[in-house]
Amino acid sequence: MKPSDKQLKSAADSIAAAFADKKLSNAEIGRIACVHPSQVGRICAGNFKTFSHNVVQICKALGVKLPRLEPETSDMDPAWAQAQSSMRRVWDETPEGALVIARMLDAVAELKTPSDPLAA
Repeated sequence: MKPSDKQLKSAADSIAAAFADKKLSNAEIGRIACVHPSQVGRICAGNFKTFSHNVVQICKALGVKLPRLEPETSDMDPAWAQAQSSMRRVWDETPEGALVIARMLDAVAELKTPSDPLAA
């Protein structure tokens, strides 16, 4: 899901303000966030179009909360919308949290049997 222009502007402004407030160098933020300093500079200058892993890591390092991206639900199957809503409630909005949820769902998928109502 791509953030809206308004969400991108808000995030860029928040990142820039936190960067100025923390008074850390690109290299220092890069070490904290495990992101190359050149990427730190680009992201802190507002040069990004998605909330990529690097953007999320820099936000975590700076204490910036990104806006939640909501999917377009107008054409979405209601059952899938309910499943997605449940996943969003347990997700802590980190890449690591997304991996945990994915692993959990993969484990559940491995447990399904042909006679299981979930196996369809």
